[in-house]
Amino acid sequence: MRHPFRSVRLFALLVSTWQVAGTQSGAQIQRLELILPTENRELFGPDPSRFYMYTNRNFEGRRSKPWQGGKFGYVRTPKRTTAGVLFTQFHEGIDIKPSSRDRSNNPLDPVRSIAAGKVVHVSRLAGASNYGRYIVIEHDWGYGKFYSLYAHLAAVSCQPGQPVRPGTAIGKLGYSGAGIDRTRAHLHLELNMMVSPRFEKWYRSHFTSPNRHGLYNGLNLVGLDIAGLYQAHQRNPSITIPKFMSGMQVYWKVLIANKGTPELLKLYPWLARNMADAGSNPSWEISLSSSGVPLAVAPSEKSVQSPTLSWVTYSPTLHSWNTRSRLSGSKESAKLTASGRRYVQQISGNF
Repeated sequence: MRHPFRSVRLFALLVSTWQVAGTQSGAQIQRLELILPTENRELFGPDPSRFYMYTNRNFEGRRSKPWQGGKFGYVRTPKRTTAGVLFTQFHEGIDIKPSSRDRSNNPLDPVRSIAAGKVVHVSRLAGASNYGRYIVIEHDWGYGKFYSLYAHLAAVSCQPGQPVRPGTAIGKLGYSGAGIDRTRAHLHLELNMMVSPRFEKWYRSHFTSPNRHGLYNGLNLVGLDIAGLYQAHQRNPSITIPKFMSGMQVYWKVLIANKGTPELLKLYPWLARNMADAGSNPSWEISLSSSGVPLAVAPSEKSVQSPTLSWVTYSPTLHSWNTRSRLSGSKESAKLTASGRRYVQQISGNF
């Protein structure tokens, strides 16, 4: 059996080689060809309310239909706090309005692949998840695999294993899934990183309900700001996703015991930092965004037996509202919740 520290040193060498051959020279990197999935192009227009589908809101007795609820990020479930009104529910994708409807108000928009890739999952049963009918497409631009997800479809017109190009028709916009009616028909679009290639084992250790979606369960996909990426791509068509993510803010850091190279680095080697120091390091420090996107993995000299929070950004309000309930506490003080510990297990592979 290979010693974990030898594996770490070998992986450090592989990361260094990848950085020279890939990140620095661009030899292995493919151009990010990214298009919008429907005819609605208003994301780049002056009025975002024409692009995003609104949500129904009842806050402090006042009903409203804010288009901002269709954006990516913490845009839902407002709470009044000492620091002002805070939105505490995270929306992992964007909700795109239909551009045309028939006389019965049914949406007519075809849905198309946003980039070249391969269809890896099709869920045709509307009641199988909150996504309704949904499709997942795998993309590989030379720095790990990413997954676009198209949800609430009225119909699906592709098959698992099917290769697609930017603009390949894959389905029809609809309103399948929980809590959506014909009036609010929209396409929910995500672009995700995969959390764990051993998700099935992790899932069985925590849940009794069947996993109907394999690796492409929403719990195993962590979303990026796809609208922000579209806009960055429009400004700079040569941008890469690692470059785009380099501007994301770290909200918390966690230490995990060194049991070999974290699975996260095998999926996304460019997350590695300070690998020249890797070897006999007793732990790894993982940096994450407020929504749980992994941003960096570095060796650490601190010894830990179980996942341990090592740093958190200051927040005058509860950390639970800013981290999808993965942290508790406030200000400079925080702890991992049970949900947080499960998530760290998942992203680290230590389970």
